[in-house]
Amino acid sequence: MTSGPIRWNTPIPSKDGTKIFAQGVIQRGELVRFDAQSHRLEPWLGGISAEFVSFSPNGQFVAYVTFPEGILWRADRDGSNPVQLTDPPLNPLLPRWSPDGAQILFFAGHSRSYIVPSQGGGTPRELLPEEKGGMGDANWSPDGRKIVFSSVQEVEAIPSLNYDLRVLDLGSHQITTLPGSHGTFSPRWSPNGRFIAGIHIIGDSGGLKVFDFETQRWLMLHLKGEIDYPTWSSNSQFIYFWRPGGEPGVYRVRVSDGVEQRVVDLKGFRSTGAAGGWFGLDPDDTPLLIRDVGTADIYALTLEEK
Repeated sequence: MTSGPIRWNTPIPSKDGTKIFAQGVIQRGELVRFDAQSHRLEPWLGGISAEFVSFSPNGQFVAYVTFPEGILWRADRDGSNPVQLTDPPLNPLLPRWSPDGAQILFFAGHSRSYIVPSQGGGTPRELLPEEKGGMGDANWSPDGRKIVFSSVQEVEAIPSLNYDLRVLDLGSHQITTLPGSHGTFSPRWSPNGRFIAGIHIIGDSGGLKVFDFETQRWLMLHLKGEIDYPTWSSNSQFIYFWRPGGEPGVYRVRVSDGVEQRVVDLKGFRSTGAAGGWFGLDPDDTPLLIRDVGTADIYALTLEEK
């Protein structure tokens, strides 16, 4: 009955049976960047409808996933010369450049991780097809020799997932579980290589759990409220994150003492994206988000018999 970019919600027939009423939604986002001088979110890269932005190690290139198409692209820093890296139905999430800039790591449906050449012309290759627990939200080590990922080991009767953080050594192909990481997901390796941070939730409490390779100990940063898209600052001193509910905003927490600070007030901000929203940082630790600029209208579809 219909075709095109409009996504239709539940149809309701008219009483006389000649029409169908339905809400039609056109999904579109606008990539925005926080301007520290004006304290406003301004369109970036022309306000393209994209999310999951990741920068190459030399800062000259950018990778992103278009919304709602779900296609991974690589382009110059200013958005010029885009190169398509994936095709549907693969829907990439959270792409990460390898430290040498040659490959991009991402994960897709059912928590499977893939690697694709950053220059294009290659087919995405599943990283560990034999890994039964999945490879969610994989991250490179700063030296490019290892990859940390969250692995779902089992699902209990209660609605919670049991995650562990596991580390793949790319040279030996050996996988080890990070001790004390049970219940932790969304791992992030710090730029200086000293820490691995992840979201840790138990019951109604939680926060960011940080493993220190120098002391071989975990540090728990107790935070009140939701934590999404944790991202290390370039100097490895702070972890930024997005909080969509409560007092919405972009926050950062100092690892040394757990002091939390709101960086961007997002009251009234309408987010969108494959997961309902996304947040990231550019190389200067400036927040990036995707704003909802889509439309939603009520349509009456008239039935005509032929």
